[in-house]
Amino acid sequence: MLKKSGIALSLLLVSGISVNAAASEVYTWTDEQGNRIYSDQPNPKSTKVDVGPTNSIEAPKPIPAFEEARAEREANQTPKSAGYRSLSITSPADDTAVRANDGNLSLTVSIDPPLRAGSLLRAQVDGNLNPQAIPGSGQPTATLTLPNLDRGSHEVSAVIMDTKGQVLLSSEPITVHVQRTSLNQPGRVGNPNQAPTAPAAPTAPNVPKPPASSGSN
Repeated sequence: MLKKSGIALSLLLVSGISVNAAASEVYTWTDEQGNRIYSDQPNPKSTKVDVGPTNSIEAPKPIPAFEEARAEREANQTPKSAGYRSLSITSPADDTAVRANDGNLSLTVSIDPPLRAGSLLRAQVDGNLNPQAIPGSGQPTATLTLPNLDRGSHEVSAVIMDTKGQVLLSSEPITVHVQRTSLNQPGRVGNPNQAPTAPAAPTAPNVPKPPASSGSN
């Protein structure tokens, strides 16, 4: 019975009945079935329970080293634009057909504010980074060269990265349609970048050639 009474008192305290003597009091009594009852409301048969002062525990303070590590981890996980407001490809325009027999395409890129030291400007072609990287030195515009692009359509964008390879800002992608002369096209001889030559004009059959001019009267 004592064990049951102790459990009942514990449940009473956990359920939210205040045990602060200044706020409310706890009463106990035995009902007709012999059960021990606890309540914050008195009963004619109840007696007051002296539960003593309530203990309070302060929440542990965060350890500074853990807080610093968490802040650094969040900073690394959330890339920042490093203060760059805009990055755009100004040339060529979106959805443009570009003639490039050698496959080389030049991009003109605008950066606001200008590209700062510690930043790198690169291009992305069909989701792959171009090897060329332009280091920042305060330039508001820059030119990127995309070498040996295949014929057809490509999605191109510019990106600003830090020295760790983390992307700080990406431009809106554009689509370019690269036109290259095919090696199988008639009239291409030797140099793949040479424009095709026109075939010789056909001659009419069984027509004598005109006599050569003597150059004198």
